[in-house]
Amino acid sequence: MNMRRFLIVLMIFFRANLAFAQETTKVKFSRLEHIFFIGYNIGGLAPVSFPENIRAIDSYSPGFSPAVGYEVIFKLNKHWGIGTGLRMDGKGMSVKDSVQYFHTQVSVDDASVEGDFSGTNTTNVKNLYVSLPLYAVYLTNNHWKIKLGFYAARLIRPSFSGSVSDGYLRKGDSLGEKITITSATFNFDEKQRKTDIGIFAGGEKLVYKNFSVKADLQWGLRPVFPDSFNGISFNMYNIFATLGISYRL
Repeated sequence: MNMRRFLIVLMIFFRANLAFAQETTKVKFSRLEHIFFIGYNIGGLAPVSFPENIRAIDSYSPGFSPAVGYEVIFKLNKHWGIGTGLRMDGKGMSVKDSVQYFHTQVSVDDASVEGDFSGTNTTNVKNLYVSLPLYAVYLTNNHWKIKLGFYAARLIRPSFSGSVSDGYLRKGDSLGEKITITSATFNFDEKQRKTDIGIFAGGEKLVYKNFSVKADLQWGLRPVFPDSFNGISFNMYNIFATLGISYRL
């Protein structure tokens, strides 16, 4: 699914909600708020606690990680509401770190080798998700919206690859045969789970007419890789913040 198709889906989703709001006699249109937003995701796939075998983070970049979507909020009363929507999230990062006995699987001379690597590890992630948040909204008197809930996401374009260099790998474990590595690659695109669930939280402030600035947090509760995967020895989670602007229709 490319960005153009996703925007078409957003328009269909919006028109369906708008038609429902206009036709139903039970819900007044004034109770519904429709919002389009664009933003930028900053974060990464990360463990909850810092692993001992990662000695130092040498560089980090969030890469190109856009967010675009549509939200609808149903106002229960003056201060409370329920929100949902549909969004597309690029969740990526580029990280270079120094590691010691970092368990991984790499390709060396067209053969797959598993073991504990010491040296420089470079990871590039460019995943694309379609997400569905569901949250409670608190509306303040000074034009703030505070959101808290959950999200479910589907991975539609996986991309997780990288390289190891300037080091050595012990086959199997830290006591195994030593292999000197100048450079070797890995690709875990299809090893990732296709679904993700987690906590969704955010805040949004009206700044001019129908325009707002917003910040969201998506904290994954499900490891990106299944337990059966041996390419990384610790669990990694999607942890991303979205900074952006929104327009209320």
